[in-house]
Amino acid sequence: MKQLSIALFLHGLCALAAAQERPMVDPLQAMLPPAHQVQDVVLRSPATRAALAQRDGQLRRADITESGTAEFTARLSQQSRRVSDPAEHYMETAISLDRPVRWWGKAGLDADQAGAGRNSARLAYADAIHETSRELLQLWIEAWRAGMRLDNAQTNLALAQELERLAAARLRQGEISQLDASLAQAELQRAQAALDQSRAAQAGAIARLARNYPGLTLTQAPVPDAAWLQTRAEALPALPELRQQYLERNHQLNLWRSEAARLRLLAQRTERDQWPDPTLGVYTANERAGTERIFGVSISVPISGKLRQNHALAAAADAQIAEDRVRQLELSLGADIEARYNGLQHQTRAAISVGTAAQTQLSAAEKSRKAYALGEHTMTELIQNRRLATEQLTGARLAQMEVLEVLALIELDLHLIWDFDE
Repeated sequence: MKQLSIALFLHGLCALAAAQERPMVDPLQAMLPPAHQVQDVVLRSPATRAALAQRDGQLRRADITESGTAEFTARLSQQSRRVSDPAEHYMETAISLDRPVRWWGKAGLDADQAGAGRNSARLAYADAIHETSRELLQLWIEAWRAGMRLDNAQTNLALAQELERLAAARLRQGEISQLDASLAQAELQRAQAALDQSRAAQAGAIARLARNYPGLTLTQAPVPDAAWLQTRAEALPALPELRQQYLERNHQLNLWRSEAARLRLLAQRTERDQWPDPTLGVYTANERAGTERIFGVSISVPISGKLRQNHALAAAADAQIAEDRVRQLELSLGADIEARYNGLQHQTRAAISVGTAAQTQLSAAEKSRKAYALGEHTMTELIQNRRLATEQLTGARLAQMEVLEVLALIELDLHLIWDFDE
């Protein structure tokens, strides 16, 4: 007996050690598709591939900005010279080579502007990945939500079928009226129609998910309960820290900031353009059949006028507009994350309350079923109580899904899940 106790104790220790070594499955992660599958599907999506092509194009344009658009210009002229006294004829040739040069610090500004352009290109691509991930997450949860409605509709149909069979049996025994039997049959027909509608909705949701992001299949993980969702929501950073992290990591805001910086550099560059760039060149000429050889250098400078000044003022206005829009977007995004965060706290408490109400209503429906069997409740009362119970249960599960969707989107925006858009 003592040896058996020791063996059981050792077995328990081994089981405990194995459980500790086995990684805990996060209920939220279990509901969502694996990150590596999401990454593969998102990167293969047409929107992301278009963003990748756009990024590559922007990077090339940044190279153009940095290197400048100036090119060498070669000129060749051939002329005939005739002299009347004494009568002579000469073939003469002139060759020149010139190129504009960037002075006044314009090359440095172009390099800075190109750097800002490259940063914008990368941020735009990352933003496209992130927005595609958000769309995938919303379609995924919508498919889950449609599946939940279908499950509830199937449950309602099973209850209606049971009620219709009970009513038919009691009608044959003369215990209920034909009206009660008709009410039970009407409830069955309503449940069947609701089931067909739920099937259509689920088919549409799955089709949208499958067509936009082929390769993903819905998981069969249980939906986290409201208490777990509340604990997960409370684990988020406090609102000031959360707002700061959200604004620091928001691709759209960072993209607009980068574009505002690029436009400010462009405004400085355009202002510097009021100091025209010279064009430098060298040339050689062969005159009088080679008896005269000419070598020289040339310089030409445009004369600045109102055109360049107006370009500079317009570019400065564009930069100011971009900076003001960044500030407005920052305020808007800050208000959005604050509203979502505060709403999440209320939604989690509401989901718990709705779940409690659903359990109470289920208990009341069961009591109504027993009362109907004893003849203490009418068919109308039984149908009404059952319908309220199923509606409350559906509402509770949908409330959990709403909380889960808001929580998942916040965690996605904070780069706590699916962090592959950098």
